[in-house]
Amino acid sequence: MPTIIEVYNNIPCRRGLTTDWGFSCLVEEAGLLFDTGERGDVLLANMQALGIDPASIRKLVVSHDDHDHIGGIAAILAANPSIEVYVHDAFSEKTLSLIREYTEPRIVREWMEIADGIALTGPLGTDTREQSLAIRVPGGYLVVTGCAHPHISRIIERIARVGPVWGVIGGLHTVSDEDIEALAGVAYLSASHCTDKIAELAERYPASFRPGGAGKVHRV
Repeated sequence: MPTIIEVYNNIPCRRGLTTDWGFSCLVEEAGLLFDTGERGDVLLANMQALGIDPASIRKLVVSHDDHDHIGGIAAILAANPSIEVYVHDAFSEKTLSLIREYTEPRIVREWMEIADGIALTGPLGTDTREQSLAIRVPGGYLVVTGCAHPHISRIIERIARVGPVWGVIGGLHTVSDEDIEALAGVAYLSASHCTDKIAELAERYPASFRPGGAGKVHRV
C-alpha cells in the first residue's frame, strides 16, 4: 500500500512547511518524486522539514513542462544527480538541456511501467501535453496528477483501459461537468493545487473527498 507525501503545494496542510504555487509529492516506498514545484529552495526546505533525504529519491517523474512543476528540477538533481528522470515527448529543448546537465532523461511516449505496480500514462491532451502516475492498489489504480490539463475524465478513461480507477490525488485544474461525473466512482479523492472547484467536489463527494496540501500524507 503506497504512502504519498505532498511535498509542495500552494494549499497549506501542515505547519512548518512553505506554501508556494506548484505541486510535488513523494511516493515513499518507491523513492519516486512526482514534479518539483516552482522553486528549488522551497522544495528542498520542505523535504528537509518532512525528513526526506534527496539521496533517497531514485526516480523523478515530471508531469508537464510548466514552471510550477519543473522549477525545482535543478535543485533536486544537484542534490542527487543519480536520479532517473522521466519526461515525455512534448518537453521543450530548454528543459531537456537543463536535465542533461545532470543526467539523460527518459522520454515517455505511451503507457510505460517504471516500477513494480507503478506506470505512466504517457502524454495526453493537446494544448498542454501531460502525463500522470497510475499506482496499482488493491481497489484498482490510484492516479496522481500534476494539473490534469487533458481533463481528469480523459485521464481516468485512459487508465480504465488497463484497470479500474480507485483514487485520484493532485491538481485537477479546470473541472468540467464531465470531469465531475467521471469522479463519481472514485473511492478516494484529494484535489488540490490548481483545482478550480475544490469546494464543489468536496460537497458533491463527501464520502470520498480528502483535503490536500503541503505536508498531507496519504496512506491508501
